[in-house]
Amino acid sequence: MDIGEIDLNFLKAFDAMMRKRHVTQAGAAIGLSQPAMSYALSKMRELFQDPLFVRTARGMEPTPRALELSAPVARVLELVHSEILLARKFMPRASSRTFVLCMSDIGEIVFLPRLLKRLDAEAPHIKIRTVALDTAQLEEGLSSGDVDLAVGYFPTLTGAVMRQKALYRHSFVCIVRKDHPLIGDTLSLEQYLAASHVRVQAEGRTQDIMERAQERLGIEVNVRFNLPRFIGVPFIIADSDMIATVPLAVGRRFAEFTNIKLLPLPYPVPPYDLHMHWHARFEHEPASRWIRSEMIEVIKPVVSAIAGASLCQAHV
Repeated sequence: MDIGEIDLNFLKAFDAMMRKRHVTQAGAAIGLSQPAMSYALSKMRELFQDPLFVRTARGMEPTPRALELSAPVARVLELVHSEILLARKFMPRASSRTFVLCMSDIGEIVFLPRLLKRLDAEAPHIKIRTVALDTAQLEEGLSSGDVDLAVGYFPTLTGAVMRQKALYRHSFVCIVRKDHPLIGDTLSLEQYLAASHVRVQAEGRTQDIMERAQERLGIEVNVRFNLPRFIGVPFIIADSDMIATVPLAVGRRFAEFTNIKLLPLPYPVPPYDLHMHWHARFEHEPASRWIRSEMIEVIKPVVSAIAGASLCQAHV
C-alpha cells in the first residue's frame, strides 16, 4: 500500500465506525451522508484488503484487522488535530511570545501604554519590543519576520509585498505652556512667527508634512531647539515661553501630564493618514492577525478623541 492512497477522510470514517458501529450514525457524527460513508468504508476495505466491519445481529462489528487499526488510526487523527490544526490557532492568554513593533516615539507615547494595559488583561505573558528603523531596514525586518508590525507614518513603505491598513486621519496642533505671558486662548500668525520654536526632526516622519506646508506658505519660524524625538518637547515647553507644533494625538497626551495647553495652528496644514504595515507572508498567520486586531482595538479610543477634537478645534 502506498501512503498516497490514504485519504484522511477515510480514516475519519473508519474511526467513526469504530465508535458508532452503525453506518448512518457514524456518517452523521462526521458530517457525511450514508452513501458517502459507505463509499469511504468501501475504499478502506480495498486499501486494507479486509472487510473491516461485518454486519451481525448486534450491528456492524469490527474484524480483527479493524481492531488492530483502531488505536493507530485514533493516534493519527489526534496528532493531526493537536499538532497541525490547533497549531493554526493563536492562544494569547497561554502565549509568551515577544512581538516586535516598529513605531516612532509618537507611537510609543500614544499607543504603547494602551496596548500594554490591554495585554495585561488578555495576554499577561506576551512581551513587546519596539524598534526604530529606516525604510530599508524595516522592509527587510517585516519580510524576515524579525519585525511583526509597523505602526505610524511610513510614506515610502509601499512595496508590492507589503500590506497596510489606514488607521485614522491625523492633524497638527500647537502647544504652549498654560501660563504663557503673551499667548492666551488663541494663537495668531504674528504670535506664531514671533515665538521661539522647538522642532523635532525625524527623517521621513510626520514633521515633514508640516514643514512642507510652511515652505509652501512662505512661513519661516525661529527654531531655537532641534530635537530628534518628541519625548523631550513637553518638558521644554512647560518650563519656557517657546512653542512647538506636534501631531494632535501627541499634544493631547502631553497635556495629560505637563503644564501645557493646545491651540489650533494659525495656518492650514493638510492632514495625513497613519497606517499599520505588515508583510504579505504573514497575512494569514494567526499571531500576526491577532496583534493587528489588538492594535486596531487600542487605537479606537484615540480615533474617537481625535475626531471629537477635530469637530471643535477651539477646545483642543
